[in-house]
Amino acid sequence: MKFHSRKDKIMLFSLSDIQVKLQQKNWRGQINFYPSGQTLTFESMTEHQNHLEQNLQFTFGDKIIVVTTPTPETVSTLLWLWHKGAVVVPVKHDMEADAIAKIADDCHAHAMIKDQTITELEPSPQPQVLFREKSARQVCGTDLALLIYTSGSTGKPKGIMLSHSNVITAMNSIATYLKIDGDEHILGLSPLSFDYGLYQLLFSLAFDCQFTLFEENFHPIKVLKALDEQQITLLPVVPAMAISLAKIIRALKRQLPQLRKLTNTGGHLGETVIDDLISLVPQLDVYAMYGLTECKRALYLPPDKTHKKRGSVGIAIPGLEAKLFNNVQCETGPHYQEVATGEVGELFVRGATVMQGYYGQANAGANLIPGNYRDDNWLATGDLFCQDEDGYFYFKGRTKELIKQAGFCIYPTESEALIEKCHLVHLAAIIQSEDKFGDEIACLCVQLHDNSKEDQNAFKTWLKANTDPDYRPREVRFIQQMQLTANSKVDKKSLVAKLEPEK
Repeated sequence: MKFHSRKDKIMLFSLSDIQVKLQQKNWRGQINFYPSGQTLTFESMTEHQNHLEQNLQFTFGDKIIVVTTPTPETVSTLLWLWHKGAVVVPVKHDMEADAIAKIADDCHAHAMIKDQTITELEPSPQPQVLFREKSARQVCGTDLALLIYTSGSTGKPKGIMLSHSNVITAMNSIATYLKIDGDEHILGLSPLSFDYGLYQLLFSLAFDCQFTLFEENFHPIKVLKALDEQQITLLPVVPAMAISLAKIIRALKRQLPQLRKLTNTGGHLGETVIDDLISLVPQLDVYAMYGLTECKRALYLPPDKTHKKRGSVGIAIPGLEAKLFNNVQCETGPHYQEVATGEVGELFVRGATVMQGYYGQANAGANLIPGNYRDDNWLATGDLFCQDEDGYFYFKGRTKELIKQAGFCIYPTESEALIEKCHLVHLAAIIQSEDKFGDEIACLCVQLHDNSKEDQNAFKTWLKANTDPDYRPREVRFIQQMQLTANSKVDKKSLVAKLEPEK
């Protein structure tokens, strides 16, 4: 059921204001849980928040770990904590206890909440008190809202600090180009611990639309059923999900007349997959996008440019500036020089969505380059792009993934996108390897739709005919089932760690 509503417009200056909006019964959206059929109601939210009020005491700014089970209690917990001035540290509901303990230790978490269960943790170290207040603190945009931990490219979990203003600005920007309004119905397939999943919830709360949180692990047939039953209009996916859904939609010849928009993050969405989805669901607008947790979203491709700008991840989102630079050494010292059209450079972005920094660390992955005043920071993403004459960006790979094979620079993402055009391929991943002489080479790990010897030979023939010999991976390994991360991205680290050199 929907909350009762008034027509007063509530402006959001922090995530705390969402709680006020709901308390004033000013929300016209709806949050469902599939397939259980649960919904978030004002009564259930109030009951759970009263339980938290009675059983948890903390100081403004304390870090609270929230185990993001897909339940109404989790949503209620998030809203209550933000309203009370806590910093939410979301973790996936099936994360190992040891991993959660490491996060709790790193950020000095005060407590952990999982549905109705509250676990007190070691007391946080008390910071030096500069302002000694007598009245209650009030949440504002500059306060920290989220501390999102990600393994990132370095392999060591790092906490990304995001203020309320960071989140509100990103939410408004994305909703602007996606044209989200009260008629939208979003299906959440990603966990609320993943910023991509969390923002779908926030869209419902901020823009009064429907949101259905998928309670189970991704399964294409079950998702297809949910799309039909719930009359979903907007579907956020990662590439592996999109590939599986396109395959099952084609096999079952299903019609999805209500589905209007599909968004992508978590890696490159292949051109053939986009073509398949549009041919199967003709009214579908596909938004290829690029982002990283450090700034939420950076680039998006307007759907009307899908065919004209094939392979592009678009332009900067509203309110963000994006440029390509290379680090140049000269007599006066190092500086960042913007590259020319068509040249490859590292993507830098600046704007109000850029993180506050990494918790307890200087730079640990993407780097913040300070400018002329406090908020004048450029975020060096560590990702390589080129830009065409119209300003559209094309992803080439990550600086740490760049492979130099016999003197030629191979950008894995670019090569993977080409290889995934082959009709035999389900997923492709290129990782760094060595030949018998110890020289750096590119190794292609590929999962075929049918891993038969016949299709393996057919793929090798296709690869030879469709790729430049200088940029073709020297090694090809066929994977029966590609391992995915918790966020459904290809787990390249597991490929590097588990695949021993073939003798």
